[in-house]
Amino acid sequence: MPALQIDFEDGFAGDTVVVTAGGRELWRGDALSTNPAVSLAAVASVEVDEHAVLEVAVPDRGLRESWPVDAPFLRVELAGGRLLLQPSRERPLHL
Repeated sequence: MPALQIDFEDGFAGDTVVVTAGGRELWRGDALSTNPAVSLAAVASVEVDEHAVLEVAVPDRGLRESWPVDAPFLRVELAGGRLLLQPSRERPLHL
């Protein structure tokens, strides 16, 4: 099982975030709020199967997005009322 780093970046304001794969909860963050100085709310590291489909949800906002895991890093942000998932092969840089 490879490790996946998930960086929760801009747009979070006291939000609960739930990360699942295959119906199994991998990570939960409560009251996530973005620190505007570094554009970061939280960083999670989860173990996922090689061909897993990851789901990221912000239940209180009714937002949910899925992503077939194909990179070691995932940037997540809330913008324009949407949940945006941005996979990356490079580790995200934060101040």
